Formats: sequence, structure tokens, C-alpha cells
Amino acid sequence: MVIEEAAQKLLETNRKIYPCHVNRIGQIDDPCLRRLYYYRAAWDKAAPISADLLGIFATGTILEPVITRIASEIGEFAEPPFRIVGAQMPTRDKLFDKYQISGRIDGFLQTKANGRWETKGVIDIKTCSPNIFDTLYNYESLVRYPWTRKWRGQLMLYALAHNVDKCFILLVNKSNLYNMRMIEFPLDYEYAEGLLKKAEQVNDAVQTQTPPEKLNNAEECPRCPFVTLCCPSYETGGNLQISEDNELEGILERLEQLGEIRNEIVGLEKARDNKLQNGQDLSIGRFLITWKKITSNYSAQPTKQVEIWRKKIVCTKK
Repeated sequence: MVIEEAAQKLLETNRKIYPCHVNRIGQIDDPCLRRLYYYRAAWDKAAPISADLLGIFATGTILEPVITRIASEIGEFAEPPFRIVGAQMPTRDKLFDKYQISGRIDGFLQTKANGRWETKGVIDIKTCSPNIFDTLYNYESLVRYPWTRKWRGQLMLYALAHNVDKCFILLVNKSNLYNMRMIEFPLDYEYAEGLLKKAEQVNDAVQTQTPPEKLNNAEECPRCPFVTLCCPSYETGGNLQISEDNELEGILERLEQLGEIRNEIVGLEKARDNKLQNGQDLSIGRFLITWKKITSNYSAQPTKQVEIWRKKIVCTKK
């Protein structure tokens, strides 16, 4: 029995494609207006979601009630106690109706003081792998990954719609559901206004059936489900050559295959370094960490021009 194939067949039964007639809150904070347009006007031309991603979505659906229960139990022991109410309530707001924005909120965070519950702001529960979890700890760190950047705008729009000024993300480590972290940030009205403007531009493009300009970003575009429809073009330094070096191509292909592992290593190294203090020797489990201070003295040198080349390698086809 090939269990991988059986699991994929099961996941394929969850593959459903529906027309999209609104701007989804979770997508609006996207750097590409054209992609947002395609979600509305060419939803049926998106590349199929991979089985792995279908599995991630299915796992999230299964974990959602479990995480909600655990958060409720933890909230009883917190100081002050907290709870999440109003889960999966549709966002209904006249302003959002005007901009054709729709979404369902994970809930509102409430804390208890003097026997009364007080609403502190909107909250969304996000799960992630351990290495990603260790790199996300405040508002600024959310810019590390394309999908976490969109969380900021999503929460701000929820806050705007429900007339509160605080946003909370309950971050959950998938490998240990009791390992949670609360990330708090205020509603930035200027930021939110920019998102409304973006929704308005998408609505106008859909109305006139005029796709917005291409993003043409070699890092962002290859991940887009509409890349074959859009056909972005990438700029180079003007000296592009076509190479048939099979050995180099093989090296690049292997590095692309190892990308996930490499990203995990980088994430773990950053998480490790955040926990270490320069100069503080440590003995921990099987490991001994020692430090050596090196001081270098440089003599004054005449001004000179130095050329430094930094390479960037992206995979333009998936």
C-alpha cells in the first residue's frame, strides 16, 4: 500500500474552486494589485493548489477547535484572565460593503478585571512550524515572510470594521500547541486607509476589465498562482546571457530542492542567536558554548572606491 498516494487522493476530494466576487480581507495586504484583480476576474485560471498545501489547510481546520479549547484553558490561568469571543463572525460594515471587502473574524480578545470582561481588540489565531514560530515575536518581525506580512493588514481591517484600536495575533507552535505567543500592535489608520484605496483600485479594474500593471518581481512573481497567465518580465543588468552549463543548472536545481531545509536552518540559527548573550559561556545538555573576544585595529587608509558584488538567485519557474 502506498499511503502517500492514498493521502493525496483523500486531499483531492477537498479541492473545490468557487467564484470570488469580493476582496477577501486576508488577501488585500498584497504587494501586487494585478494578483488581487485575478482573484476576482480570473479565479478559475489559478494554478491548482498543491497536495501539500491542501494538507496544511486541512490540518488547520482540524486543529482550530483544539487550539481554541487550549487557549480557553490557558486564559483561566493568565493574569489577567483572558478569553476569545465572537469566533467566525462575518465582518459586516457599511464601509466594507462600499469597498466590497469580506471576511470572518477569529474573534475578540477580552480580559477580566474587577469581575467584568473588557474587550481589548480583535484577535486572529495563526499556526506555524517551530522554526517559523521562533522568528516571529513582534510587529516588525511579521515582515520576514510573504504570508505573515498579510496578517498585519488583515487584523487592521478587522479592527477598523469593528471600531477597536488594538490588534492581537495568537501565534501557535504546531509541534507544541501549548507553546503560544501573543503579538500585539495598534491599528494604524493611515495603513488601513491605504488598504481601502487598494481595494477601490481592484474594484475599478474589475469593473472596467482592465488588469493593473504587472509587478515584475523575480522574488514575488514565481510564487503567484497566476504566473502563467500574467507572464511577468524580469529586468537584468543589461548583460543577460543564455547558458547551457548543465553542471551549474544541476547545482541550482539541488539548492532549490533543499530550499526548505536551508530556510529552516537559517530560522533556527536566528532563534539560537536571539537566546545567546555575547561573552556569556554556557553549558547546556550535550553542548558547551564559549566565546572569544577579538579586537582589530585598522590604520587610516586613503579614500578609495571598492566594488562589491552581491548575487541574488531566484527560481522563476515552479
